[in-house]
Amino acid sequence: MTLALLREGDREPSATPSDVESRATELFELFASAAHPGYDTLGRPPTAGEIATEQIERAWPVAQVVSFDIFDTLVVRKVAAPRDVFLHLATPAPFSQWGVDSVTLALLRQEAENVAREAAVNTRGSAEVLLHEIHLALAARLGRPESDVPAMARAEQLVELALCVAHPHLRSLFDRARADGKAIWCVSDTYHGADFLRELLGSCGFGLDGVTVVSSADRRMSKGEGKLLSAVAAEAKFAHQEVLHIGDHPQSDFAIPADRGFLAVLHPWAASRHEDAISTAPGDAIALGLSQIGSRTVKPAFPFWWRFGYAVAGPLLSGFAQWLHGKFVADGIDRAYFLLRDGEIILDVYRALLGSQSGPETSLLESSRRAFLLPALASNRQSITQQLMACENARPAREFIERFGLRSADFRGIFRTVGLQIDEVVRPNDSVTMRKIFTLFQHPEILKAMLARSTVERGLLMQYLKQERVLDPGRVALVDIGWNGTIQKALMGATSVENVSVDVHGYYLGTHPAINADLDTSRATGFLFDVGAPAERYRPVMQLAQLVEFICSTARGSLRGFAREKSGVVPVHAAVDHSVAQRANIAHLHSGAIAYATALASEQRVFGTQPISAGAALRNLARIITAPTREEARHIGDIRHGEGLGADRVRALAAFSEGGFTAESLLRDHANAYWPVGLLARREPAALALRALLWLRTE
Repeated sequence: MTLALLREGDREPSATPSDVESRATELFELFASAAHPGYDTLGRPPTAGEIATEQIERAWPVAQVVSFDIFDTLVVRKVAAPRDVFLHLATPAPFSQWGVDSVTLALLRQEAENVAREAAVNTRGSAEVLLHEIHLALAARLGRPESDVPAMARAEQLVELALCVAHPHLRSLFDRARADGKAIWCVSDTYHGADFLRELLGSCGFGLDGVTVVSSADRRMSKGEGKLLSAVAAEAKFAHQEVLHIGDHPQSDFAIPADRGFLAVLHPWAASRHEDAISTAPGDAIALGLSQIGSRTVKPAFPFWWRFGYAVAGPLLSGFAQWLHGKFVADGIDRAYFLLRDGEIILDVYRALLGSQSGPETSLLESSRRAFLLPALASNRQSITQQLMACENARPAREFIERFGLRSADFRGIFRTVGLQIDEVVRPNDSVTMRKIFTLFQHPEILKAMLARSTVERGLLMQYLKQERVLDPGRVALVDIGWNGTIQKALMGATSVENVSVDVHGYYLGTHPAINADLDTSRATGFLFDVGAPAERYRPVMQLAQLVEFICSTARGSLRGFAREKSGVVPVHAAVDHSVAQRANIAHLHSGAIAYATALASEQRVFGTQPISAGAALRNLARIITAPTREEARHIGDIRHGEGLGADRVRALAAFSEGGFTAESLLRDHANAYWPVGLLARREPAALALRALLWLRTE
């Protein structure tokens, strides 16, 4: 059916969209029903959480015992992966006294565990070991006497106590089991003994009266071997089918217990998942661990954009904020201006994370490409001229000069001279027409009119900069997303025309290779990447830079320029350019990001202020851009983006055209999408048809 559908779409452009759409929808629903039991009832594939909840509810009435895994079930660690716990061993005594760096110590700790387990297999036939045995092997590697081992093992326990908190949703199931009179087991495959597990669970707020706590290390047998749960059931005299076991490991908590007749449920709410990469620095481990807890463990889940703000924008902007603070102090910055609109959320995160730490005076500065570029026109900087002609979306030719306050009707003849009609649609990928726009801008009459307008606007801009103390003596920082450093270049161009000296340095989320044009790169630097390097961070961001711009967007309209009033020079804004729904999304996103920064600041008061590396700050965003889930593809793809320079045009990042579709329309949507990867990741009939069409066209 798919082949016939797509061939018909290719062969018969006149086929009505409803014909193609109905066939694709029929096929999509057939596949969805087969792949996802419950689709017919819900009208969509059920989530992993819905499936697990239904399994728990079905087993609950017949279960006499509810057995819980401990780590990443009843408790979660505030690190990205379990092994990241070891990165924090260097902080407490006695390790802090021995001068071993955190990364080296973490590697030695993991090696010691491997050695201890191998020795256990050779001597006992089981890899289960106690923490004391691991630290015996670690002491040997560190050249420490055996007498240090108890203190070493206790130090690791103290780190665990500091890092662990109750899982919010699984805690509710634990309390429900107690209220319903179920027997409760807490069973862990771990090197920690049961006594410490009871201490840990108690510190996380679990009441343990009458609760059985079992450690694989104590028993020298594990769930993964298929022995531990069976042994506990036999001791308690419960049949396997009377025990509901809930855990996060696909083998030891689900497949193996289920094979032995237990009512096993694999829950999807683990903060740390088995595919998560380990961290290489303590600050990265905490930063990523917090993001996972806030986005993965709460049920019912917060709105998508709040979770995105917490888990994705939170680490990104908090890492940037920490980097900014360090740069400001090192570079002797006196005043730091966060550029509106993009800088508003960056400043909010900076203040939430840094609080009252010493540093430069910080404030917001009204800015936009439109309001800064035209005043700098007389500086004759090539980068400014290029930005004046910037165009991401198709638009009438007249808008290229109307957005700078000129009347296109006054230049109708000049438009014709360069081969353009005033209302002719200009597409950014049409190099021929764009050359005509360039010629239009070079025409003496238009250039004269723009320079006259530039003089007026430059006067207002200079007054505004003076009013906001940008031109006062001292070293000034501009903070923005960055890319080409356009506003910094324009500010320096405008001040050079006026023969005003200003010591300006730009600090950006990232900078393109093109930032070199018209700007001394010693005056600008990027956090994620600088002058396009390293490529492994530059490439994923540039696949969807519009998403970063959305993260830093605000609900206010773009700055069009300045006006003089009795109170001084004031900004003039365009109408709000986001829909009501999109403004709500922005509010949720920013709320999540600030909540994350606040939580991170709290943790840093306990664990110390550790920098977040650029790689860790970007990790969650890069994964979404390159490999989105269907939920991410839908929510992010529906966001509408415009270039924000004068009269605006917007289009979705990755959404199909409204109405029915044909093969031709699907290919057009794919070609026009800001985010083709996201378009293909959507789960709807049009996406199924597009994926099949692209597959059929690939030879």
